[in-house]
Parts: sequence; structure tokens; C-alpha cells
Amino acid sequence: MIFRLLSGFLCLFFLGQVPQAHSATFRVGLLHGDAEIFDYELSVIRLALANAPGEHELEVVPMAEVPQNRIFAILRDDSSPINMFFSGYSAEREQQLLQVDIPMTRGLLGFRLLVVKSGRVDELNGIKNLEDLQQLRIGSGIHWPENEMMSQSGLTLDTSVYRNLWPMLQYERFDVLHRGLQEVFTELEKPGREQLSILPGVALAMRYDYFLYVARDRRDLHDILLEGLENAYRNGAFIENFRSHPQIRTALDQGQLSERKLIWLDIPENSLRQIPSEYWYDPSGRLASGQ
Repeated sequence: MIFRLLSGFLCLFFLGQVPQAHSATFRVGLLHGDAEIFDYELSVIRLALANAPGEHELEVVPMAEVPQNRIFAILRDDSSPINMFFSGYSAEREQQLLQVDIPMTRGLLGFRLLVVKSGRVDELNGIKNLEDLQQLRIGSGIHWPENEMMSQSGLTLDTSVYRNLWPMLQYERFDVLHRGLQEVFTELEKPGREQLSILPGVALAMRYDYFLYVARDRRDLHDILLEGLENAYRNGAFIENFRSHPQIRTALDQGQLSERKLIWLDIPENSLRQIPSEYWYDPSGRLASGQ
């Protein structure tokens, strides 16, 4: 009897020493406030939480009128309504925040299709190289981190807030608007964009993607997300979600990267080069096992 009691106390003691899975509520700020455009990215966050130890919740906080630089300032504030954000990579953001080093779209964001007015397709259809693009004005968003990379490649950018870029293109304030492969087809289905088309046969390309960011003092959130995504890669859930999500299927089927001339932009030396190739989609098919 004494032995059984002692054994019970010891079991309770050692169970108390085992770290319990941490549960957290993740509040992600949503750029443009458009859950439809970012449905795939939100699915990646849910996948991370589902594959991490513990019971976690996700709350989506629309931030339609807030520019990216302001969102990051809000994220670093102790009283912030959000504790997570996803955005295109920048060295500055990586230094100021904790970055989860797994590209969310497997690099599809780095493949940019060029949207033009339908009536100008024939006029602009001769773009074959970087020098041709350098002759055009390209629409881009204010504070988009890829702007620096594009400017360093000699491209001329006209920037504005996201919602203004589409009417600016229609009024020919610039020649083309670059959009991510996994975004553009959903965006072109929006009302009022019937007279816009994707320029055939060409795409911008760079090693680039969305990453998850949390404040530097929230290592707990960072580690939950990282462990969840790593687990999802190991058990196949990440690739299954990538292959089956409607936005990704549409992007790969209609984007036809294999039939486009890819104009690669040089990227500065940064940590993206250190991310293993298994996390990046390769349109050539050379990395078929990880596609």
C-alpha cells in the first residue's frame, strides 16, 4: 500500500516536470483586409498551428487601410491588436522581428506576371529581357520590400497604395503592374478588371516569398509556427496543401511558367540564399520530389 502511494506521488511529481504544450492565440494582421486573395497564406498558418504541439487559435484582423510599414510598427508595440504578420522578405524586417524561415508559397510569390490593359497586349508583347522591361514604367505598392530589389535592377517603379494600382493601370499611369503568380488570377476576377490581361510569354522571377513575422520578444510564437511548419513538411501535409489548394492549382495551371521567358532579377546577398532548396518550387521540375 505504501509502495503504491509512493509510486503515485512520484508519477505526479515527474508529470509536473514535463513541459506542457503551450497554447496560444495568434492574431494575424491581414494586408488589404482581403481574405479571399490571401486564402492560401491563411491556410498555411492554420496548417502550422494544426501541426504544432498544443491547442492554438487563429484570429484574422483585417487592416485594409494600413500600409505595410505602419503594420510592422504596430506589431512591435506591446499593446498591438496583432501578434503576427506575413509579408515579403526584407533584411530590415528580419533584423527588427523574428522571421519564420520557411517560405509560405514555396517561392511562387517571386514569379511575377505582368498585368496590362487588354488593348496594349500586342504593343507590349515583345518583352523578352531585362533591358526591354527597363524601358517601361511598372506599377508597384508603396513600402513593398521587393521595390528595392527591382529598382537595383534598373526598373522604373510608380508606387501607390494597393487599391489605387488597378485604376492607375487602367488610366495608363504606368505600363504594367507586377503581381505574384498565386495572387493575380484571383485579383483579375474582381469587378471592374475585365479590360485587363496578363502579358503572355514572359514573367519576372526572383528568389522571394512571404514569411511569417512576430515581435522579437515573442520567441514562443515563433517557435510554435516554425515547429508546426517543419512538422507539416515532414509528414507531407505542407506539400499536400500546396498541391491541392485552388489558388495554387490555378496559378500553376494557368500561369504556365514552363512556357514563359523568365527574366531573373539578381537578389542581394541575404539569408534567403541559406534556405534549403527543398522549400522552393522549381518550375523546371528538377526538384520534382519537393514540388
